[in-house]
Amino acid sequence: MKMKVRVEIDLQELIEKGDFKTLKRVLEQQDPADVKEMIEKLPPDLKIVIFRLLPKDKAAEVFSELEPDDQMELIKLFREERLKEIFESMDPDDRVELLEEMPANVVKKLLSYLSPKEREEILAILNYPKDSAARLATTEYVELFEDMTVQEALDRVRREGKRKENIYSLMVIDRTRKLKGTVELRDLIIAEPNQKVSEIMDKDPVFVHATDDQEIAAELMKKYDLIMLPVVDSEERLIGVITFDDIVDVIEEEATEDIQKMASMSATYTSYFHTPMWKLILKRSPWLVVLLLLESVNGNIISSYEKFLASIPVIAAFIPTMIGSAGNTGAQVSALMIRGFTLNEVTVKDWWKVLLRESLIGSTLGLILAGVLYLRAFLISSDPTLNFAVATALLVLILYANVMGALLPFIARVLKIDPAFMAGPLLTTIVDVTGIMIYFYVVHSFLT
Repeated sequence: MKMKVRVEIDLQELIEKGDFKTLKRVLEQQDPADVKEMIEKLPPDLKIVIFRLLPKDKAAEVFSELEPDDQMELIKLFREERLKEIFESMDPDDRVELLEEMPANVVKKLLSYLSPKEREEILAILNYPKDSAARLATTEYVELFEDMTVQEALDRVRREGKRKENIYSLMVIDRTRKLKGTVELRDLIIAEPNQKVSEIMDKDPVFVHATDDQEIAAELMKKYDLIMLPVVDSEERLIGVITFDDIVDVIEEEATEDIQKMASMSATYTSYFHTPMWKLILKRSPWLVVLLLLESVNGNIISSYEKFLASIPVIAAFIPTMIGSAGNTGAQVSALMIRGFTLNEVTVKDWWKVLLRESLIGSTLGLILAGVLYLRAFLISSDPTLNFAVATALLVLILYANVMGALLPFIARVLKIDPAFMAGPLLTTIVDVTGIMIYFYVVHSFLT
């Protein structure tokens, strides 16, 4: 068993000493992902030195892993021949991802390095929508014809396999490129040489259409434990395959998007230190302004009960408890609903089941918290009636917040908005504003 040992090496020091022999030996022993981490914090002029020492295939892999701003800096510094070598050695799906991020003049320059056939394939993929499954497709796979014998198929795998990204799952097509099935390499190896591929292939393959969203591709690969997923056009002709490593990136992006939306900010996909400050400010400020304006409504509500507060000032002491407990309750249940939608455990048709279930749960939680608050309130007030009124208000608030937190993601789905938008600060703000109204209304009803 071979074990990878991670070591911390100061690449900048080796470059400054001119010890390129040691540097090259160190780089040869590292995986592309490790090299990317090692050079991440180096300035562009030193990154160029590293790329000069890397073999072109490894250089292409490392380059494809870098953030877009780093890639742009290096493109400006690379010699023409080196840039051409690296771009030609990149996988087709990595080329597409790079071209998506580059300005038009750079795209034109990079495309000029490709053969007419490769350029046509890349442009065809780029014509599909940005988040479509086709954008993840690679042409680095082995395709077989259904009328081939097993021996002919194995001969093709041996001829083409070294140049392909994955040979464990093979695509089977007819002479018009229509997808007919898939076959595992293992099944080919153990089959009789004179058998037809059509006899051992899976005749009902899982596939995704080119225009389908990338999330659908991710769900299919997860559901059926696939390492490769065929991508077909509207006539079910094979245009490429999606590999598992690309789906991992999609899952990471979707998780990032959901987390940021739950924090009420527009999504950004570049890493923190590679995102300019002005972009972070633009992503965060619009929602913060909206939430500020919503929260300011609380002032109007409280001022409308000014005389009531003046007569019983202790009521104000319970306001933070009310809005805090209600906000926490809503946030909990909204997280459960968003997870349910993400994993397809919950659908829009389940809204009434969720409403009944969360009404019961909310009532139970409300009774528990109201009981605790009633006893705790005696540390502030000795008036049982006031404490009962406050506890009752909390019961109503917890039930309300629980139902709101459960139903808002459903409303988002109906309006075709990402349910994650309805969680976090937005939900808390809505519950805060309406919760203050409920609190004052209930307590005022009891005490006047």
